[in-house]
Amino acid sequence: MKIAIIGFSGTGKSTLARKLAKFYSIPVLHLDACHFKPNWEERTDEDMTSIVSEFLNKENQWVIEGNYIRICKERFQEADLVIYLAYNRFACLRNVIHRYKTFKNKTRPDMADGCAEKLDKEFVSWVFYKGRTKRKKTNYTNLVLNAQKGLIFKSRKKLHKYLKKLGVENYEASM
Repeated sequence: MKIAIIGFSGTGKSTLARKLAKFYSIPVLHLDACHFKPNWEERTDEDMTSIVSEFLNKENQWVIEGNYIRICKERFQEADLVIYLAYNRFACLRNVIHRYKTFKNKTRPDMADGCAEKLDKEFVSWVFYKGRTKRKKTNYTNLVLNAQKGLIFKSRKKLHKYLKKLGVENYEASM
């Protein structure tokens, strides 16, 4: 199984990726952890592509979560399933605030070492506007439409229903 998870900031891509990786007993790659070095320093696209390509070449099955559509587009061609989490901006902001409270001054498990969780005006603007432009929405939708199998979830409730049918245990309890 090869699964690519995309979607807006604050939808729970990383949590879903961990749960599916555990359910299928396959490795997971978090693209934010590839993109950032310690202290929020960004890697070049070339360095990031190298990390992701190495992972794709090494692993026969995987879950890769994160957008970075310009990086290793072949992951979408190889994916058996592309999941797009398209929750509304208010749900995303609520989740981002919860995540901030949970990990304040700590590094999340899906982030590069030394990148302590933060919440600032720039990120709130990303969650509300810049990260959900019409172009981004169109790109995400097209990735799903062109996938071997693609799913779009516009609410956590619909995702939970799908996961329950799939048999993923205790997903809701850990969200």
